[in-house]
Amino acid sequence: FVCLLAVKNSWSNVFKMPKQIPISKIVNAVHDGYIESQKCYREWSGGYWLWRAPEYLITVNVAKKISDIEGPKFITIENKSCSAIEDAGARGAGRLCHDIRENGRIDILVWWGNDTPRGIIEIKNQIFSNEQYEKDIKRIKGFLNRKSENSSIQFGIFSFYDSAESGKKSAFHKIEDKIKKVTSNSREILGGEFTVKLFKTEIFEEVKDNAWAAACLLIMRKKITLPAGNAIRNSISK
Repeated sequence: FVCLLAVKNSWSNVFKMPKQIPISKIVNAVHDGYIESQKCYREWSGGYWLWRAPEYLITVNVAKKISDIEGPKFITIENKSCSAIEDAGARGAGRLCHDIRENGRIDILVWWGNDTPRGIIEIKNQIFSNEQYEKDIKRIKGFLNRKSENSSIQFGIFSFYDSAESGKKSAFHKIEDKIKKVTSNSREILGGEFTVKLFKTEIFEEVKDNAWAAACLLIMRKKITLPAGNAIRNSISK
């Protein structure tokens, strides 16, 4: 009988774990989850597109696609915010930031192979107003800022779906404009302490003059360098 005990002594140890799943594969899995959701709902509903479906359909399909990635990880759905902060080693003293929504739940929580939270994923269907998603961006910011020198949480992903019908502007241009607007507004909310990288699917035209796409914003804290002898690595920035 052999017992293996893994002990995390510092934040940097998290990044020395072997064979961790690349973030790029997680992003691709999120895209695949949206593609699968669009396909499923069209089949089930007799032709309706994903924007008419409940958001939970996307959440489940994205979680399934991430689960299918080979490598050490765990996935939980609707994980309590307060327990995620606790498990990440980021609770500390004092009340949690209001934007974290302590009594709320995270759509998808991705865990490292050592049983600590790695990333939070917020899922959105069609966006019709800024109010629909700004609270999710602020929430990701709150999680990544919380005791970042101790926290195991490495990244946040905000993902969303958009579809459009051609009119004065083509459906393709409408979707491109929406993605740019959401990305720009999110960067403004997050401020200079974060990197925001946009990843999007191709724009699919499944019906003439109608198109759809999915997009992900990968959000991470920037690496902070202090004077020599006092350097602290708060995050990885690619």
